[in-house]
Amino acid sequence: MRFFLAFITTFSLISYAYGEETITGVLEEEVSENFKTGKIDHRFSIKDETTGIYYFVDAKEIKKKGMKSGERVRIRGEKQENRRIQIKETQKILREE
Repeated sequence: MRFFLAFITTFSLISYAYGEETITGVLEEEVSENFKTGKIDHRFSIKDETTGIYYFVDAKEIKKKGMKSGERVRIRGEKQENRRIQIKETQKILREE
């Protein structure tokens, strides 16, 4: 039993050290332009239901996974600068109606 608890604790610390996050929320599409450079940034935002923090995911990654704006999803990924997430796993969550 102690070995099992030690294993779980170690595994949790390893994933934390690598900067992995699991976020659950609704995808919202965003398009913004940097007026100085003229560069257009196409991304999706997701507000984590647990913490209330917004994260951003590249639109190409989301579209490659077959997801779209307005869907409730769970994303596990690696944190990068400016609250960006690089996707490792995704799961669509059906809304209860």
